[in-house]
Amino acid sequence: MRTPTPSRRPNIPGPDDPPHARGPRAAGRPHGPPTLVDVSEGWNQEAHCRNEDAALFFGPNGFEPKRERVARESAAKAICRACPAVKACREYALSQAELYGVWGGLGETDRREVLARRGIVAHAV
Repeated sequence: MRTPTPSRRPNIPGPDDPPHARGPRAAGRPHGPPTLVDVSEGWNQEAHCRNEDAALFFGPNGFEPKRERVARESAAKAICRACPAVKACREYALSQAELYGVWGGLGETDRREVLARRGIVAHAV
């Protein structure tokens, strides 16, 4: 059996990127306005989440009680607050209209609100 060669496109997280940069992704995202923070390759190499469990940033695939979700997101956001890559991570997630997880200290609802203020509607495809 042959192992497929992964294709890498610019600014698309790969297996060596932080766990939450490898999280669920939606196809066909709208493009946002130009980013205000440098989101070139490499910001994710400094991310504090690199050594954390991705489940902390994305949670389970199924139902998650609100109390558990709030506690999990609070713990993830605490890691983000101390991270040197928080601004680049946040802008990356907003520019890609990431739908799931905690990115740059913003949860799913937080990002939807920021995108709405920017006039962008993010939705699953």
